[in-house]
Amino acid sequence: MLRLGLTGGIASGKSIVATRLARAGFQVLDLDRVGHEVIARNGSAYADVVSAFGPGILAPDGQIDRRALGAIVFADPAARRRLNALVHPRVRAEERRALLAMGDAPGAVLAVEAAIIVETGQHLRFDRLLVAHCPPAEQLRRLQERDRLDASAAAARLAAQMPVAEKRRFAHFEIDTSGTVAETETAVDRVAAELRALAARPVKRVELSPERAAGLVLGGHAEGPRGLTPMRLLREIAEAGGLEMESLACQLSPAPQGSWYEGARAGEQPGAEVLVGPLVLWALARAGDDPDFTAAAAASLARLVHPEAPRRTRAVLSALVLHEAVVGGSEPGISARARRLAERWGGSSGTEWRQADLESARRMLIPRVANEELRAMVAGVIAAARP
Repeated sequence: MLRLGLTGGIASGKSIVATRLARAGFQVLDLDRVGHEVIARNGSAYADVVSAFGPGILAPDGQIDRRALGAIVFADPAARRRLNALVHPRVRAEERRALLAMGDAPGAVLAVEAAIIVETGQHLRFDRLLVAHCPPAEQLRRLQERDRLDASAAAARLAAQMPVAEKRRFAHFEIDTSGTVAETETAVDRVAAELRALAARPVKRVELSPERAAGLVLGGHAEGPRGLTPMRLLREIAEAGGLEMESLACQLSPAPQGSWYEGARAGEQPGAEVLVGPLVLWALARAGDDPDFTAAAAASLARLVHPEAPRRTRAVLSALVLHEAVVGGSEPGISARARRLAERWGGSSGTEWRQADLESARRMLIPRVANEELRAMVAGVIAAARP
């Protein structure tokens, strides 16, 4: 089964895309709708949200007034994070129920629709990410019309989200919804055909011994950018159940003041390329021999610390070289596929892979003795990675 994340900015046409995917035979779960349900008066998060934000967010009938709550959280990033911490665990529990109900049918696709998958750093829970988008001016017009907002209120809501151009950098697939509905549906049909073929493709699992896993973690650099070492990255993946970018951002010193993708610093040394060992270990356990998934994961990790595209591209290339060497049992080297994917996901062409990166990859391919703590963390990463 393939798990698809469907996202886009507010009023970007996600619903049209989701409806068409459902008609294509995909199961679609609207997490925004589930989020509304869990804060309804009989919902599982209702009491906690009212306690956190006070009775001023309640309508006369006792329901949470989503406009009043939205006015608070769209204006205050800390309040938005507080709300997400209360709501998201309940929403993800519903997603897990949907996955269990589908089983592991070959060729099946679960499309999970949500507005802020990337903003909250949850996009790597999915095998592929589809971003629906339109020009910001069209978003603004649609939002004003849909929610009966004035221009300033609508602009404030758009400003509270990740810029659409930035969000598109995380997408495996994109749908431009600025044309007619028929044009959008035709584009969705093309993407649906690709997704169906991907879902039918067997997953090539890569089994690593504890000693080879230990080599990936211990064979590289002991230090990492802003205190995020390979061991800390491995522990965070094991504890969070995956590569959760907001949780990783909290491990940086200093931590970003805003969203996870806003805290990168120019010239960061050492760079994200020193963290690719545990990342590749997790990506292989999570998706098998799927270099597109590894590249997307490495690009997100690099985006956490690097604003410069050449630095991000170097980190992605390092991850792909290690991925291919582990899968193929070969000496590390740069394939045409690795360079193409690195340039696509890192955002820079012509990035040179350094001799130090080659030596680091070779060290990480040497099996090492794993102590009990490391064995437990590796086992936790592998268990969390499997669907």
